[in-house]
Amino acid sequence: MNIDNLCMGCMSELYGEEKCPNCGFYVNTPQISPYLPLKSQIGDRYIIGKVMNSNAEGVTYMGFDTVRKESVVIREYLPENFSQRTIDSTALFVTEGKEELYEKYLGKFLDLWRKLARLRGLSALVPVVDIIEDNNTAYAITEHVESITLREFLLKSQTGYLNWSKAKVLFMPVLGAVSKIHDLGIIHGGINPDNLLIGRDGKLRLTGFSVPEVHNEGSDFSPEFFDGYTPIEQYGYNYNFGVWSDIYAFSAVIYRALVGSVPQDAVSRSVNDQLLIPARFAEVIPIYVINALMNGLQLEPDSRTLDAETLREELSGTPANVVSSFSGASVQPKETKPAETPPQPEKKTSSTSKIVLITFLSIVCAGLLIFGGYMVYEHYFSEKTPTETEEEMPKEKSFVVVDFRYGTAGQNLTFDEIANSTAQQKRFVISKKEAYSSEVPAGYIIEQSIAPDMVVPYGTAIEFTVSLGKEYVPIPDIMNLMKDDAVRLLEEAGFKVSVATDVNDGTQVADSVGQVTPAVGEKLEKGATVYIHVWGELPSTEPETSEQSNLGWLGNLPNIGEIVP
Repeated sequence: MNIDNLCMGCMSELYGEEKCPNCGFYVNTPQISPYLPLKSQIGDRYIIGKVMNSNAEGVTYMGFDTVRKESVVIREYLPENFSQRTIDSTALFVTEGKEELYEKYLGKFLDLWRKLARLRGLSALVPVVDIIEDNNTAYAITEHVESITLREFLLKSQTGYLNWSKAKVLFMPVLGAVSKIHDLGIIHGGINPDNLLIGRDGKLRLTGFSVPEVHNEGSDFSPEFFDGYTPIEQYGYNYNFGVWSDIYAFSAVIYRALVGSVPQDAVSRSVNDQLLIPARFAEVIPIYVINALMNGLQLEPDSRTLDAETLREELSGTPANVVSSFSGASVQPKETKPAETPPQPEKKTSSTSKIVLITFLSIVCAGLLIFGGYMVYEHYFSEKTPTETEEEMPKEKSFVVVDFRYGTAGQNLTFDEIANSTAQQKRFVISKKEAYSSEVPAGYIIEQSIAPDMVVPYGTAIEFTVSLGKEYVPIPDIMNLMKDDAVRLLEEAGFKVSVATDVNDGTQVADSVGQVTPAVGEKLEKGATVYIHVWGELPSTEPETSEQSNLGWLGNLPNIGEIVP
């Protein structure tokens, strides 16, 4: 295949046409700066095509793999706030004074895509095929899947929305993939219908990955928001950003697919919350789905579903989750505005909550889902006067324990954040013990006394092992000690020891310590290596004879009796 004959819009082969009959791309269309020129090559393998989309972190190109002879998608790390590219060069230049930021986010970019590359087996993600560094930046190459966005799909459908039976087939595998990326410490931060692709095989795939800072107000990037799908904490309001932020966005996408309209944006909801499910949809959407959406779309993170597995169970109608989730707060929180400290959510529910619960259980027994769906709509999506506190709800209600350990879905939560969370205070009686860790930063969770995914009742006692960070120990004074004594003291202090021998000029005590690196008294992480130098043997005082000098090499041979029978 001749590269010159490829359409840079879709990588199909052209036969002299000025406009591609497949995608409508004009062959003479230039690539605007600072993006790579059309037909430029990276890694001696991949051809750059047209720009597909971009944000403050980077740009996505259509591409072509010259080895496998197939189209690909290429994501380039191109941070607009601290890099630039001149017209006559493909290499990126870092903005003066921004070198540290550039390297910081380059490392995060590479870490993100290397983790995604480990998830090639998930059908709800587009497989990563290569990661390369070139042009003083980095590139992630993924397979190209012929597809349209979920937004386009819904707009082109006859009704503009889906029934739950069809939506469930599309969304549940993606929710499983979201759970997996959270397990690896990845937060998408930008889930919306334009970042979900429907392929020819009918499968929905999650795309549009960037470092999460690009979706947060107050970061080093110009933020990218998706009104209706971006939760309140990403707009700069004083709430924590975490995996629950993806839960809000994903719930909003399902809402859009089932109701046919974009949810009210989070900023507007913080002033006047009017999010509701219209009656004609509430009558046909299963009650447990409405309840799951209510939990996932809670404005304040403390009241929201915490993880993807819980949302998945609630959307599946798992009985334990369907019943226990009725103890959550109303979807209509009190007004919240940016503040130095997070405002406390109004922890009340209406006096009809028990009636709803009884009604729901009756519906499950009788199969009257339409009537139940309407009752949940009336309770959770209309304004009522709260009269009964959650503390008066039955204590036997249970919930699924989240994995709070650092490096898992709860990696963004410190112990203080957990202990001060109103939602967690309702669920647990919390205590802690502390331990040093070289892997887990100070304040984060090393272990928890209750295993993740266990179902336990409200009020269960849980103990967290909280990291004190790395343990640093002063190097003991071992100068002039004999080697064995010095090694013993260092090992007792928790260090590894490396010993080197220096030539003794005759003035030093043989086998004694003459040098320590780092120096005595300096603090070093426990488990690190201390390097010591000891003096060698004293030089011989007897002059070497000529015969000894010439025949010394014989000392390297085995004893003659060992080799002659």
